[in-house]
Amino acid sequence: MSDLFKIPLNTKTKLLFSTSGSNSSIHRHNTAIQKLGFNLCYFTFDGEISAKNYTDAIRAPFVNGGTVTAHNGLKSKVIPFLDYVEPLAQQTLAVNTIINKDGKLYGYNTDCYGLHTALTKGIKESKQDIKTAIIYGNGGVSGVAFKVLQDLGIKVTIIGRNTEKVAQKRKELGIENIPHFEGPYDLVVDATPISSSPELEQNTQFIDLVKDAKIVFCHAMPEKDNKKNYLLEYCNQNDISYISGEDMYIAQLIQQYKLYFENLDSQRKITEKDIIEAWGLYN
Repeated sequence: MSDLFKIPLNTKTKLLFSTSGSNSSIHRHNTAIQKLGFNLCYFTFDGEISAKNYTDAIRAPFVNGGTVTAHNGLKSKVIPFLDYVEPLAQQTLAVNTIINKDGKLYGYNTDCYGLHTALTKGIKESKQDIKTAIIYGNGGVSGVAFKVLQDLGIKVTIIGRNTEKVAQKRKELGIENIPHFEGPYDLVVDATPISSSPELEQNTQFIDLVKDAKIVFCHAMPEKDNKKNYLLEYCNQNDISYISGEDMYIAQLIQQYKLYFENLDSQRKITEKDIIEAWGLYN
């Protein structure tokens, strides 16, 4: 563990992995876990790790589970190495939560819940009438976004810089027969890391979508890594409502840790309120 954080370990301590994170996230998650009194230690990997190596690590008998972040397409790449994948994760081609149940790996998607919560809240607060949406990018969040937007009754399509990758993503999701339609679009979902780029406005394909939108949702959280959010700045300057990825992250984290804790101790019932208080969410 980092010198910045000390946690007591014993022979019954279980580990909880993540494919990305920092010393501050190690401190934050372990502090919250200790507040709830679980014998569980959160640990992140530094650098790249393959889907096979990550799932092999989670399968160890002393590991409770692992979080899968969007980096390098891992949310889709881990799927072949799992013993069970819930239907929602199969449909969206995205697993962000893996549970080790006696050596068998179970894959879940709590991102859909998080995005549904964030969009529902953001659209309501904006008081905008949202009937159409476009997803920009073909990363792991694109499948989640397509599913959620359809569930909300919003007409949706996907585009991106790389048309071949977008076409492949549509095929993988089984939506290649859903016709593309032209904008303007009421809602733009940014499924790329472009929000932290100082060259944001030079991507005219993306900016042309944003400038005509009523609302923009960005799944990335540049501020988390002490980076400037150029997309948020652009939206503020142009009177466009902005829904932060943090709203999605918080909602999905609550569901994710309920899965982790239930697997660790099924007799102990941890509520949403318990997790909110331990992590200091919504403060």
